[in-house]
Amino acid sequence: MHFHAYKKLRNGWRASVLAAIGGKMPAAPITRSALEIERYCAGSLDWDNAYGGLKPLLDCLVAPSARNPDGLGLIMDDSPRFMPDAPRVFQLPAKRGAGYAVVRIYAVD
Repeated sequence: MHFHAYKKLRNGWRASVLAAIGGKMPAAPITRSALEIERYCAGSLDWDNAYGGLKPLLDCLVAPSARNPDGLGLIMDDSPRFMPDAPRVFQLPAKRGAGYAVVRIYAVD
C-alpha cells in the first residue's frame, strides 16, 4: 500500500478511536496491555488477513513517537515487551453494510 493511502487509512482509524473515547486522550498510556477485538461483519476473513488488518488500528493506539506521531497514547506499544500476547480477535456476524468493531484494552501485570 502506498504510504499516502496508508496514512489516510490510519487517520480514519484514529478519528474513529478518538470519537469512541470522547476526544479525551489518556494522561499516560497503559504500560503492559492486552487487546480483544470483536469484528462484526457479513463475512469472515482468513486469520492472516484478520490479524494483518489490525496494523492501522494498533498504530493509532500506541504512544506517539518520531516514527508514529499520530499515536493516541492508549497503550505504550504493540511490541511483545509491552503487549505479551497477540490481540484476541473474534469475528462475529453482522448484516452486510452494518459492520463495526469493538476494541477492549486491558492492563496486565
